[in-house]
Amino acid sequence: MPLIVKIGIFLYYYRSLIAIPFFILLFFFKNPDNNLLPHLFIISGVLLRLWSSGYIGKKARSRTPTAECRIKGGPYTIFKHPLYIGNFFLVLGTVLLYNPPLWLKFFLIFAFIFEYSIITIAEEYNLKGLNVCYAKFCYKNMVSEFSTIMIIGIIYLLIFIFDK
Repeated sequence: MPLIVKIGIFLYYYRSLIAIPFFILLFFFKNPDNNLLPHLFIISGVLLRLWSSGYIGKKARSRTPTAECRIKGGPYTIFKHPLYIGNFFLVLGTVLLYNPPLWLKFFLIFAFIFEYSIITIAEEYNLKGLNVCYAKFCYKNMVSEFSTIMIIGIIYLLIFIFDK
């Protein structure tokens, strides 16, 4: 297994913990601004994640990038990794909402793109040669996104409580 794939698997496994120091950095440099754009990105990210989860379910919450097949259906017919695109919109919206200095905005967005690019390489390596599964949407699968919605709620709560 190539080194980049091993790194991608490591990043995938710890992806939720890796975000914590970046969020703390963002929180300490916050300068909230009343702008509609961050909210639109966050709403778009949540909706895309909900739609995607309706097709993939709990598999998206696993700690290892393994799959039985490549999912086709819904957002997976349009995007290869719709959950990651949803994550990007969530991160972009959160960075814009907290409005840190420009250098930190670029750093955080670059770090996210770098991390998820490596994770995507690891996933593609693991998906190589798998058959395509045509999945159907299931509302029950969206339950796995409850934690995402809770995290977004905490992000908004922190900005509300600690707004200058």
